[in-house]
Amino acid sequence: MLLRSTPRVFLLVVASLVSASSPANAEDEGPAPVFTATLRDIVDGWLIPSNASPGPVVLNRLQVAATVAGDRLGMPGLAIHAQVFNLAGSSLSARTQDIQTADAIDAVPMTRLFEAWIEQRFGSSERNVAVRAGLMDVNADFDSIVAANWLVNSSQGIGADIARSGLNGPSIYPVSSLGARVSWTPNKHWTARLAVLDGVPGDVNRPRAFVLARLSREDGALTIGQVDYRWSDEGRVAVGAWDYALARPGLDGSGMHHDQGFYAEVESALPHSKHWSGWLRYGRANGSVQEVEGYWGGGLVGKGLLPGRKEDRLGLAFARASISTLAMALNGLPRSETSFEASYQVKLNERWALQPDAQYLRHPAAAAGAPDAVVVGMRLILSIGGPKPAPATDASDTTVPSDTPDTKDSDAKK
Repeated sequence: MLLRSTPRVFLLVVASLVSASSPANAEDEGPAPVFTATLRDIVDGWLIPSNASPGPVVLNRLQVAATVAGDRLGMPGLAIHAQVFNLAGSSLSARTQDIQTADAIDAVPMTRLFEAWIEQRFGSSERNVAVRAGLMDVNADFDSIVAANWLVNSSQGIGADIARSGLNGPSIYPVSSLGARVSWTPNKHWTARLAVLDGVPGDVNRPRAFVLARLSREDGALTIGQVDYRWSDEGRVAVGAWDYALARPGLDGSGMHHDQGFYAEVESALPHSKHWSGWLRYGRANGSVQEVEGYWGGGLVGKGLLPGRKEDRLGLAFARASISTLAMALNGLPRSETSFEASYQVKLNERWALQPDAQYLRHPAAAAGAPDAVVVGMRLILSIGGPKPAPATDASDTTVPSDTPDTKDSDAKK
């Protein structure tokens, strides 16, 4: 691991002590524990055998997250959450010149307070309203496909149409912003969410700042909403829309335009299959103010395909970012960039996972004339936590309970 800084060593020590002091086999029943913490460390090693800039690339991201739940403290429904990460290494996309970011942890080396929010939930786990405020990761609640979020390419975590929006991106990794979110779950099938956040996360002139939490009229606001319908624990369809309040000049400097868009996604276990699930996503954005005006993505995941390896999974995915006509004319970019990814995750045990990954990047679109690229990599994941285990194969933050009820048991009773 690239442990080259005092903050990284400090985070490792603190999270290890928390994990060691908590029973790893605590029962996940009744009220949530008062304090839950996890450490997740990802090391990605890449080779670029086919590109104008071949050679090795190494990235390392360490995350420490913790949540305090008030149920056992006489404050039912209250939760306080924080997450800090440290990133070290070089950039893969700086070499491949892809606009979708082939490795989702790729960012400027830094240590950052990424999330710090407080939430109050009213109602039961089946029917509730929850209000959250603070530094938030939009992608934790919006445009997040469970079947795809363990894959490596960034576009399988959030569509490139949203990820490339705004003056400094939306409030997603690696820079978050202050905001508020409300979610409403009227029953086990439906969930609606709405969030309003500062429209310019962080400061483009201070990319390595530990925290930049501000609200400014000059930044405007990003509003994003999403409605989900779940017909089973593994079946979901969602639609969402987003809009930046302040208009800004177009890519060519003329006129004032609003950066806005919409998306739709579906994920489900495949009919008559014990092993396979899949997903599709479509999105559109305003190509007058950002380079990516459209997105198509999808893929398949096969779990337990090999005898005796029921927790391993194979992922096959594609992501196509459509470049706006204006960006093509101004910057000489290709009509679209498409990534094809094949990944196999091996669960070594609860704490460790190994994941070889290969991607073919067709027409990289971050720069004019960038050649196609093939990248081959290996991801190593360490995940520990307490008082309950933090599985290495779970890409979500296990300290934060889902805001949607579990439909598996309910459906089984029908």
